[in-house]
Amino acid sequence: MAWYTDLVMDCQMMKMMIRLRIWPILLGILLALATRDTLLAQPQWIEQRTTYFHIIYTPSDALIADQYAAIIDSIYEELSTFFALRPTPPLMLRLYPTSSDYFAANPTARQVPGVIAHADFRRREVVVIVERARLQSETAQINNLRHELTHIFAAELSDGRLNVGLQEGIAQYMELPDRDDKFAILRALTQQGGLWPWSTLDDRNAIYGQPDLSYPQTWSIVTFLIERDGFDQFRQLLVTIGRSSGYRSAMATVYGVSATTLEAEWRAWLPGFLQIEAPSASIAALDLSSVQQLLTAGDYEGALREIEQLSAIADPAAQSKLTELQTKAEAGQRANRLAEAARTALLKGEYDQADRLIGQAEQAYAEIGDRRQETVLAEYRRRVARGLHASETLRQANEQARRFDWIGAQTSADAAAQEFAALGDEVRRDNALALRRTLNEQQRTLAAALLFLGAAGLAIRQISRQLWPTTEPW
Repeated sequence: MAWYTDLVMDCQMMKMMIRLRIWPILLGILLALATRDTLLAQPQWIEQRTTYFHIIYTPSDALIADQYAAIIDSIYEELSTFFALRPTPPLMLRLYPTSSDYFAANPTARQVPGVIAHADFRRREVVVIVERARLQSETAQINNLRHELTHIFAAELSDGRLNVGLQEGIAQYMELPDRDDKFAILRALTQQGGLWPWSTLDDRNAIYGQPDLSYPQTWSIVTFLIERDGFDQFRQLLVTIGRSSGYRSAMATVYGVSATTLEAEWRAWLPGFLQIEAPSASIAALDLSSVQQLLTAGDYEGALREIEQLSAIADPAAQSKLTELQTKAEAGQRANRLAEAARTALLKGEYDQADRLIGQAEQAYAEIGDRRQETVLAEYRRRVARGLHASETLRQANEQARRFDWIGAQTSADAAAQEFAALGDEVRRDNALALRRTLNEQQRTLAAALLFLGAAGLAIRQISRQLWPTTEPW
């Protein structure tokens, strides 16, 4: 029966081997089918090259790719002339056949209403959804390319730091003229007091969350700046933004006035540009957020400069608010002067004067609710206390010296000198050290005098013995 048992075991082993071989085959078939489905689901890309672009598209979009290839280089040349900049070719133009293909590759774009095209300046790529672009006019399709390509130029000029509002504004400005819809929205916003403040230019969610409202406004802002000072100056703004802390500081540098003043000018300019009657002015027409920000930051001088510029264009209601802000800024400026005077007095070793000024500065800051300097003023107070204590110690040293308590005077003078040195008060440190030297000299003089007197006494005694010898008793 042993042979039968062996036969059964051999059969079982063979079945197991067959199964082990079949599984990899089945797995390979499944993977192949999955890969085939994936490949079938993905677009098959074709590349066409122009002088400045690589155009990537699917076979079904060959016709529109040819149409874009015929115009894209001329758009590049025109923008290069406008911006005095030539982004290094090749740039990429990718044509997604459907919205599904586009959103599969760019899932975050689902949050942007009505997206037809976009630009990725980091990849130097312009993207168009062909399915949606086909529904547009020829002019609108050309504007898609001009708009998105402008983003790449503006980003390169500003080192990628241009905010979303100005990006969309300049991109629309470089489109072929199509103002009717923008004018209608801007007229309604202007007449209803619904214009957004310029602080929204940095708000990506606001700009892309309501493009029907934000885009016309950003376009009008850029149009205003270019009509005010020319395109070259606006180009300089883009360059300056690339090395500034933000668009507001860059505007102040390039245009010589604050962004708040420019915004007020834009609001005053819009009615004439839109050919409508100017609405009645109100405090809402002035965005005072920049003044508030300067006050919050403790830049009271900057706030006063901003207020001065706004006062020239403010209506009575706005002027009342500006006067209130001016009072706060002037109080803050006075508090800063008191704090600086306290610091100067402290450095000069005028500790009583510094103590008085610190108290006045603390009160001035408290009146305007500015607590930013509390830590600094508290440190000033500690140093004043140390300085006053060291001054008292030096006074005691002088008093001890007058009583000939030289050891006590030396100890006090040393302690005062060390404390004044730690405070950086060189004058009083030198005074304490001078007292210490005087005490040392006095001690040396006294020691020398005592030695002299001792020696003299011994000499006199010796002479006396020689002159008047002691008579021996009989």
